[in-house]
Amino acid sequence: MAKLNKSPERHLSHEPTAFKRFMLVLLVLFIAVAVLVGFWFLSKLGPQNVDYREVRAGLEVSDDILALKAKSIELEAQFAEVLAIREAESQDIAILKQALDLQEQYLDQYPGVDSDAQNRRTNLRQRYQDLAASSLREESLILEQDAEALAAEEDYEAARAKYQEALVKQKRINEEFSISSAYNIGRATRLERQARYLTAQPLYERSLDLEKQSEEYIQAQNWEKAEERLQLAIAIQDQLNREYRGANQASVSRFEELRVKLVGIRSGQSYLEVEAVSDLADASRAKGDNLEAASLYLEAARLQRQLNEQYVDSPYASSEQVSEFQRKAQTAESFELGRDIERNHDRLKELLAERRTYDAAEVIAELRRHIKQMEESYPRSSLNDEELQVKVRYLNLVQNDLEFIQDRVYDTMLPIPEEADWLMLRTEVPQALYSLIMGTNPSRNQGDVLPVDSVSWTEAKSFCERLSWILGKTVRLPTENEFRQALGRLRYVVLEDHVWCAASSGGVAKGVGEKAPFASGYYDLLGNVSEWLESVDRFEDEDALHIGGNAQDRLETIFTVPRREASRGERNRMTGFRFVVNVGL
Repeated sequence: MAKLNKSPERHLSHEPTAFKRFMLVLLVLFIAVAVLVGFWFLSKLGPQNVDYREVRAGLEVSDDILALKAKSIELEAQFAEVLAIREAESQDIAILKQALDLQEQYLDQYPGVDSDAQNRRTNLRQRYQDLAASSLREESLILEQDAEALAAEEDYEAARAKYQEALVKQKRINEEFSISSAYNIGRATRLERQARYLTAQPLYERSLDLEKQSEEYIQAQNWEKAEERLQLAIAIQDQLNREYRGANQASVSRFEELRVKLVGIRSGQSYLEVEAVSDLADASRAKGDNLEAASLYLEAARLQRQLNEQYVDSPYASSEQVSEFQRKAQTAESFELGRDIERNHDRLKELLAERRTYDAAEVIAELRRHIKQMEESYPRSSLNDEELQVKVRYLNLVQNDLEFIQDRVYDTMLPIPEEADWLMLRTEVPQALYSLIMGTNPSRNQGDVLPVDSVSWTEAKSFCERLSWILGKTVRLPTENEFRQALGRLRYVVLEDHVWCAASSGGVAKGVGEKAPFASGYYDLLGNVSEWLESVDRFEDEDALHIGGNAQDRLETIFTVPRREASRGERNRMTGFRFVVNVGL
């Protein structure tokens, strides 16, 4: 019984839902119909298509109005007949103008809309303006050509007038015949620019001429006239910049250049005074009156400094010139001290060359005092020699070892066969000697009696320079010819007795002089370490040469006396060197 009671209740609950759906559908349909009706009603209120043929059929047009149109057509036909025979002339163009005027009157009085008549009016207007403007354009073009010819002849005034006339005609075309093919705003602008250019050009050339006159007066040192002419040139350039802005002749940079020139003229007399004092100083120095020259150079420096302060923009203003005068003054003032330094330097080289190291030490001390005085009292003097300062400082550092070094070097030197006045070290430079001279040892295989290795060509040259300071004689690397002269013939030489090679050295350099010497008395010319040569006929940026092979080369290779190239800064543990000394007077 409980199940039978629930069934009617579920059926009744669906009836209100179905009714709601039905009412919703009816509402949507009603709204859709209402919208369509609204659109139809609005369309009836908007603009409607008009059939002008029906309108015209209902209009009454008088015969007078139709006669205007007919007369216009007749005049156009008359104009067309003329064109078939000849080119149109002014009276013919007047006929076309009359046809256009009649067509205008017809359209003004016609009560309706005649699109064909409007199109005909537009065509008549285009034809008339093209023909009416053509003669003006031709006249304007001829005037422009005449202006160009006059400008080429530098008759600027007449050329400007022609450009102005051509411009007037082009402006008339642009104003009265705006739909013609001759209408051209750009050409009017160009003609106006050309006229402005020719107005400005005579002024510009006048300014140039005044500038040239000013320069001529400067050459003649007539400063008053030079300033007068340059001021006029500046005034004209200023006018060009203000009144002809955009023209080629307007130039702010030229105005500034002229202004700087004017400052130069005003400072010219001061500059001449500086030059005069400087010339007097040069003359005094040439006569050997160095103190007077120094005083005059200082005066020139004072005048130059004064010029710099008064005329900052002057081309003659120069702080570098002040420094130059000061340098010359100190050079002249330090001349005697410089001569003392030079004499002592020459004396030092003589003493060292004569192996009088004790006396040389005294000269080194005196040179140090003089050089210090030069540096402190005359720091700007050109007699300050930086290379000499380095040399004297070095010799002072090693002065206690001068005799020892000289004895050691000379004891190990031999004459080079067939080379007069030149001695060469019997062995490769040992590390002990290199360290004594240079204060450092770059070798990777170190040992006092081992040849120095890992030394660049540049470092070997530096060693030679320092040794030349100590010996007072020229020291350098041997040339290839000197090396081969010392080596001699190898035809009957048993190389194993003289050479450290890969088979006998284990690939490592040995102590200098351990193998038997060659016939000339030199040791290790081949093998052990390859040796740097003096660069002859080679540019500074080219590689240097080393010769003789090394302890890592096979004996067959060493027999060929290998010559190899390497960068001047290269360090190789199988490359060393020896040196030669010029012992001639």
